[in-house]
Amino acid sequence: MSIPIDSLDVQIESPVDFASLKRNGVDMEALISAQKMFEYFQMINGPTYVNLVKEFWIRAEVCDVESAKSQESQAVSRNPSLKGKSRKEMGLEPFNGLEIKSAVMGIPVSITEGVIAKACRMAPEGRFIWNVSRKDALLESYTNLLLNGNPATKLVDMDIKYRILLKMVNECFFQKGGGADQPSLDHKLALYFLAAFQAINLPRYIMHHLCWAIKEGTKGKRKQVPCGRLLSEIFYQGGVLKTLDKFNLVSDRVLGIAIGRMISGKTLFNMKVIKQVIFSDKDLKESSAPSKSLKDFPSILKEDNPEALTGYLAAFAKESEDASQQAEVALARKQKTTKS
Repeated sequence: MSIPIDSLDVQIESPVDFASLKRNGVDMEALISAQKMFEYFQMINGPTYVNLVKEFWIRAEVCDVESAKSQESQAVSRNPSLKGKSRKEMGLEPFNGLEIKSAVMGIPVSITEGVIAKACRMAPEGRFIWNVSRKDALLESYTNLLLNGNPATKLVDMDIKYRILLKMVNECFFQKGGGADQPSLDHKLALYFLAAFQAINLPRYIMHHLCWAIKEGTKGKRKQVPCGRLLSEIFYQGGVLKTLDKFNLVSDRVLGIAIGRMISGKTLFNMKVIKQVIFSDKDLKESSAPSKSLKDFPSILKEDNPEALTGYLAAFAKESEDASQQAEVALARKQKTTKS
């Protein structure tokens, strides 16, 4: 990433209190039940480890077909005799499909669609369309269902159920940043599938959204980091926190714990849909407690050797210490210049 780590803005998914929404006149339960997403929404009501997410993001790279071909071309340009050879013969890691590689506090990690699906508690199946053309016929279906057939209809004038669904898409699945509520063409179709009770492949959508955001970040065009809660869940379930704990590196200060803002009956009040909120002692509360450990969650660690992990963490600690010392020196120089 060309963006300084301190400038990154970690976006945390919003937990949803479906009972509160229903009590205040907007029942979303049938739509979510059709998607089998209730376990996903239970998961996103949990802690986000902001500092770990930033450490992951600043070093993240997308490994896709394009990057794999680029690696091979570079290897051949350095050594023409490698032309036509396998990746192994070129000294490159095998390419097993779309993957996000990075490091968290020096620990190499890898995230795939399968890892995301496990963390979402959802099967990687359902409708998925990406890089939608403006001429796609399904966009007319979006207009007919959500905008009552009028493309000029403003989002604020949509049926309240669809407005809440859009809010969930923007704040629970595909955080964009910049204050824009207008969905992209890809997200319009996802929104249409949700509204039409057609199951979507949420893990695949999230994987592609993360890859898009990483690529935008490497261009310096985006400082927002989406899916902070989901990434934190992956670090927790995938063994990163367990590894850090072995080296006494788990604390609130190190992790930077934060929680998302709730979507509930109060949200309807803020949207001026209702004049008074009906509260209950059963209203969902934001949680900072970790999820229950999942069985058979795939390890995301690229290195299981304890000695190697110790080396990574030691190198990270030294790098952090050097960076801290450089920052102190720079601050002292700035203060000295200011006094002069």
